[in-house]
Amino acid sequence: MIDGWSTVSSTVGYSGIRLVVRRDTVRRSDQSLGAYEYIESVDGVRVVALDDRGRIALVEENVYVCGQRLLMCPGGGCELGEDPLEAARRELAEEAGICAAEVELLTVMWRMPAGARTREHLYIARNLSIGEHHRDASEADMELRWVALEEAVAMCGDGRITEAGTLAAVLLTAQRTTIS
Repeated sequence: MIDGWSTVSSTVGYSGIRLVVRRDTVRRSDQSLGAYEYIESVDGVRVVALDDRGRIALVEENVYVCGQRLLMCPGGGCELGEDPLEAARRELAEEAGICAAEVELLTVMWRMPAGARTREHLYIARNLSIGEHHRDASEADMELRWVALEEAVAMCGDGRITEAGTLAAVLLTAQRTTIS
């Protein structure tokens, strides 16, 4: 909680399998009242799988909620109680069939800070071995594409990559690999 702020009331408008919709009334430090509606959800992960040729693995899939086919780094939601690093390894294997000897945290970011109490854990994976993916039914249309990191950076700038976690992960990877 923010210093000097207190929650006066909190009500649940909806509770589902992976999210809760809340409305909180708060008293701010200046004693004014405010209402905030937001979603509580499990944290998510995105993984930049960088191979020894300087390419990254991207998955392309239909995303119902935004009504588009998106190009993203492999990732998804953490299971209840699951460590984000383990979720990253699991999602990478499930969606892309990739196992990584080395997985390193790039950063943790808020997904949508004014509307959701959930974070995205971004990772870079190296020393990859490729096997069979294990996608669930909702991922049946998913396609794996290998793209040069430089091209992925260009894709972030020209609108071909639009998912926030992927944008941040790709750009942080490019920054980290040019500095190293």
